[in-house]
Amino acid sequence: MAFSYDFRYDDNLFETDTSLKQIEVEDSIARIYAKHIRQGTLQAGLLRSTHEQFIRDSIHGLSSGFTVLDASQPWLAFWCLNSLDILGCDVSEFEQQALDTMVPHESGGFCGGFKQLPHMAGTYASIMALVLVGTKRAFDLVDRKATYRWLMSMKQADGSFAMHLDGEVDVRGVYCAMVIASVLNIMTPELVAGSAEFIVRCQTCEGGIGPYPGVEAHGGYTLCGLAALDILNKTQLLDLQRLARWISSRQLAFEGGFNGRTNKLVDGCYSYWMGGACSILQKALKQDWLYEPAALQRYVLVCCQDKKLGGLLDKPGKSADLYHTMVVVELVEDQNEMVLTAVVLEFVELVGLALTVGLELALMAQAVLALKAVQYVLAKNEYILQQTVLVES
Repeated sequence: MAFSYDFRYDDNLFETDTSLKQIEVEDSIARIYAKHIRQGTLQAGLLRSTHEQFIRDSIHGLSSGFTVLDASQPWLAFWCLNSLDILGCDVSEFEQQALDTMVPHESGGFCGGFKQLPHMAGTYASIMALVLVGTKRAFDLVDRKATYRWLMSMKQADGSFAMHLDGEVDVRGVYCAMVIASVLNIMTPELVAGSAEFIVRCQTCEGGIGPYPGVEAHGGYTLCGLAALDILNKTQLLDLQRLARWISSRQLAFEGGFNGRTNKLVDGCYSYWMGGACSILQKALKQDWLYEPAALQRYVLVCCQDKKLGGLLDKPGKSADLYHTMVVVELVEDQNEMVLTAVVLEFVELVGLALTVGLELALMAQAVLALKAVQYVLAKNEYILQQTVLVES
């Protein structure tokens, strides 16, 4: 998709708060693109060392403003460790920090912080972070039997999962439960009963997937639902053609990046959510790109990097943060030149997403606690997952 100002938003002479905000964002992006055009290129490289330092500084200490994320401590750890792992760093040096951060609950699952309830999202992030560290001490922190009992206690009659005791119920719970069960090799017919059917009921008339039946489709829930179905080998239950149309329409022509819902603004994080969904859907449909990777690279590399302080961000004018840094960064080295690949497939190396795109954990003679070490290679526009490392529990 060649860049053109002809792709600017047209409000058809009917201004709304939404259209004014869209034009404001496009103006900020246009100024950045114009500067690069004057310099003769719309390309940029990933500032690897700058971003790595941003992440390392965050690991060594965050400001008091982060106390509002007390219940998200496993996520902060996961975002940092996974970003460093993607950048090729050895994260085992942070073993003790990871062990000190993760809080297993006696009833199973992991808490977001001390003296809190075990939470589905916190359990997902905790296990992914421990898998990234990859040491015996890290794996020993996971009680597989207790985790299975806890997952079953979160299971609802309609096939969904609560996020915590008496908590909200939506597609995120199903996704987290399926990844956790796959990672720990504790998947059973009882655990997955009705889950695929619940996700299918969440597909909307637009084609995307909402948090629960009857609610608007959203990029994050779409990846969660589609990924969970891929783990269950049941993506065919969805209307895949309608889903493909909705996902493709999320890429914005002028910006090049994705938004997460109809009539919403571009956001770097949807490179992961929508891009990841594209990755799985392309496999299910057995076809190539459902989006324009060059335009997506342009937006991410030119507009979403903090060149001074490091880290990656939502859109121009926003501050970099650990969440956007993780979901907007991945490099591939091609003929000694570092280039950012299509952001969806950029994140295939993420352990959680790697599991969602069809990675099957082999069984060893004894029960295994699996996981990490997936590599991808680019061949004929397809990423192939390979090299699964299993560790005995």
